[in-house]
Amino acid sequence: MRRIFYFILINFIGILVSSSQTLKEVLIQASYNERSLSAVLEHYKNTGEKEKYEAAIFLISNLPIHESQNYKWVDGHGNTVSFSEFEYANSEEAFEILKKLKDSLKIKPLNFVEKDIEVLTTNELIENIDLAFFEWKNNPWSKTYTFKTFCEYILPYRSLVEPLNTSWRRAYKELVYNGAKNAINSNDPLEVATHAILELADYSFTNKTPDPIPLLSPLHLLFRKKGSCPDLANLSLFACRSIGLAVTFDFTPHYAASSNRHFWNTVIDSNGEHVPFNGNSYGNKNGLPSIYNPNNKRIGKVFRRTYSIQPNSLSSKTNLKNIPKGFLRSKNLEDVTHEYVNVVDIPYNFRENDTTQLAFLNVFNSSKWRVVDWAQQEEGTFVFKNVGINSVYLPGKYRNGKMYYAKYPVLLDQFKKRHLLKPNFNNVFDVDLSRDSELKNDYQDKNTLDIEEGRSYMLLYWDGKWKKIGISKATEKGVNFKGVPRNTLFRLIPRNTDGYERIFAIDEVSKKMIWY
Repeated sequence: MRRIFYFILINFIGILVSSSQTLKEVLIQASYNERSLSAVLEHYKNTGEKEKYEAAIFLISNLPIHESQNYKWVDGHGNTVSFSEFEYANSEEAFEILKKLKDSLKIKPLNFVEKDIEVLTTNELIENIDLAFFEWKNNPWSKTYTFKTFCEYILPYRSLVEPLNTSWRRAYKELVYNGAKNAINSNDPLEVATHAILELADYSFTNKTPDPIPLLSPLHLLFRKKGSCPDLANLSLFACRSIGLAVTFDFTPHYAASSNRHFWNTVIDSNGEHVPFNGNSYGNKNGLPSIYNPNNKRIGKVFRRTYSIQPNSLSSKTNLKNIPKGFLRSKNLEDVTHEYVNVVDIPYNFRENDTTQLAFLNVFNSSKWRVVDWAQQEEGTFVFKNVGINSVYLPGKYRNGKMYYAKYPVLLDQFKKRHLLKPNFNNVFDVDLSRDSELKNDYQDKNTLDIEEGRSYMLLYWDGKWKKIGISKATEKGVNFKGVPRNTLFRLIPRNTDGYERIFAIDEVSKKMIWY
């Protein structure tokens, strides 16, 4: 009877019937934790705070997709070994003790996943909602934010899959609030965010950690004062949200013309615009935010993490077995590529009798083709939408856990024109390749290739897979290859490759290398 009353009340405050059905399903799915979640709704029903009640519905309705990825230490017999870094004065002391435990007890990490819907308590949710509302309602820089913006980018108790710790708001507010008050224009979220982020200057980047934790929890970040790229983006996110600033978590899954990937934030300004900044840059001293420039490197796709389930995300449309492992399996992804770079659609026809309904778009990154987007079949054609220009893409189909790549890549040039890179061996040429013969551009894409005299290099071309043209030793003029096909995607690698050399095309007139 209690749940029926909740669903009636939801309609009373203007929530759609479909949302109430979702809420009902979530409460049933919560099983033994249903009482804790229902108690949150009952609490706000009793206080008469309709907006908070609606916010509670928002959080609870989207709970099923959220989880913590964590680990524990176990000995050789599988017994849990208790260790908490927070029991020590600092992370250096804690990890020295951890090293001794590893040496003496031979402990190993055991990874596990914990579903939010099964463990969130009544008090945790109520405290999170109350503190988030206080900041939204009582700070001048938050007054332009709508309830929808508040729910998505201030209210959530977590960001990604970091270990669950809902009591971070007070600690982060204490860290940055005094700095935020230094803003001359307290009505400007952008200026306030800049001053808040300046308070994080003692935090640093690291790609090393003594444990296998995928992402640091909010309190781990405060304790260790260092983290990976996504950790530092989370650091800024927690800090800003703790004082009522609407901040997002954006990322490119793989750079389109460099190796690696990147994670950053945006702050929503008083006009509702997203202003990007690097979470590990911490602003600068002249009062301006440290704006992230997405045009430093070529980007194929950019996604934004939301708290709520996005109905247009791929995993909302199909079974996970049809999706390669990685970011596309998340249901809370919003494609925001158009906010950052010039985009165009790529239609692609595999020209084969195949009933596959999904195709995936790949970029070459760290010596492999890596997924950045997807498309559904439309009358035999797959249309990849809103793709960044001036990059090379390779479509593929995913079946039984394996990606089957298309025979020919697509080059999107700077003028948004599409070129199918189909090797033409009917019109070959000879070429001397060197870094001096490359076409320069304004990007900061990283390409580690050095062509050294006396060193041997192998030239490959793509034709359904990487195929060898030949191996040649470099002279002072570069490295020479004969019988090179036109209209082709190439890869030049030394015998001892580091995997960071880039793919390239060759301009047919100048014979210069064009890196992608």
